Amino acid sequence: MSLVRTSSTQRPGKHRAEVTHHGRRAAATVALAAGLAAGPALTSPASAADYTVKSGDTLSSIAQSMGTSWQNLYAANRDVVSSPTMIYPGQTLQTGGGSSSGGSSAPAPSAAPSSAASGVVEAASQYAGVPYVYGGATPSGFDCSGFTSYVFAQVGKTIPRTSSAQAAAATPVSAGNLQPGDLVFYSPGGSVSHVAIYAGDGMVWEAPGTGGAVQYAPIWDVARSYGRF
Repeated sequence: MSLVRTSSTQRPGKHRAEVTHHGRRAAATVALAAGLAAGPALTSPASAADYTVKSGDTLSSIAQSMGTSWQNLYAANRDVVSSPTMIYPGQTLQTGGGSSSGGSSAPAPSAAPSSAASGVVEAASQYAGVPYVYGGATPSGFDCSGFTSYVFAQVGKTIPRTSSAQAAAATPVSAGNLQPGDLVFYSPGGSVSHVAIYAGDGMVWEAPGTGGAVQYAPIWDVARSYGRF
């Protein structure tokens, strides 16, 4: 991988996260994982335990009707859903209510996040596509730590404004104990220069940098640490 430049220049109340990361943008760069309408039709055999996607469906709407979360629904269908932003009319999803036609049961999530943590991830997903704006901390534009602090505020938690201050204030957690709703702090240059919200399965919600927008993307393969509020 190639990191072109990093900058951790701080101003009062602002933090610049300028890590340009080539070749690792997720296919879901600006799509809303919990709210993208289904695209062109595909077909797949169904069983009594399955749900057949209809036009206009999203993982979020299907999950709500099934009494679960979009994260759990996505985890149960990773073999047929390559990205939570891409589902199609006619596609068959396991709902967790039984076995598929092949007889295999839906995989269980690796860790059960708390309701508060699930709320953080759900709130983060609502801002997919909001443009990156240096110093931004509102839905008109976010920088990385403006995004995380705003999202946490939506679930009733006040956290520091900058990524370095968030890293200092968070309770450290190990990679093995990482749960959805935790923060991922990137420090490729030795100091924290970027922060993202862990969404599970190696993915994060983040405001990535200049020219980008809030996205659902893989964790970057650079020096990093993790924290929990």
